[in-house]
Amino acid sequence: MNDQLRALLAVNSGLPFTSITEDSHLSKDLGLDSLDTVDLILQMEDMFKIAIPDEEYQDLQTVKQFSDYLVKKRAEA
Repeated sequence: MNDQLRALLAVNSGLPFTSITEDSHLSKDLGLDSLDTVDLILQMEDMFKIAIPDEEYQDLQTVKQFSDYLVKKRAEA
């Protein structure tokens, strides 16, 4: 799942897959703005078949935070 997330982030940021690490910050390191993040959330919801409420994704800022969140949501399903 982590590789799928990193691949999705690579496509959305235009950066190479290998340059995206767990510590990469969506806006500071990957250059995603708020609209990019909303688009990313929609893509993640489709890809991983989950729902991410607005109030929850606003606290997710790094690749690791998103990855941990996805693992948690998948475990709840």
